[in-house]
Amino acid sequence: MAAFRPATMPDAVPLLGFATPLFHTGRNTSVRRGQRWHGAPRACIEYAPGQLSAPLELRTELRRFDTLTAADLADEHDPACRTPPGLLAVMQQLYPGFEQDETVTLVHFQWPASG
Repeated sequence: MAAFRPATMPDAVPLLGFATPLFHTGRNTSVRRGQRWHGAPRACIEYAPGQLSAPLELRTELRRFDTLTAADLADEHDPACRTPPGLLAVMQQLYPGFEQDETVTLVHFQWPASG
């Protein structure tokens, strides 16, 4: 029997969760509040209930939200978030109190996962 390792263990690959798990083929971007995901080398994605991807390599960058452009968001996984106003509406829904001058982390990954 395989040993169960909860995602909270330090050596576990973290789970990058999504309120809207929509992805397109190729590079996808997800914008996260704060710096928690900055520098994370990899993560798994729950792309359907109970279905986890293989570990994905991540590229991350820190930005101030109010500097983001539609070009920065062209690869956003959620079509509703591909413009700054659309993303702001979603961020304020997901993160009550979110302000436009906050630091966000852009998390980039390739979909589908390989491996």
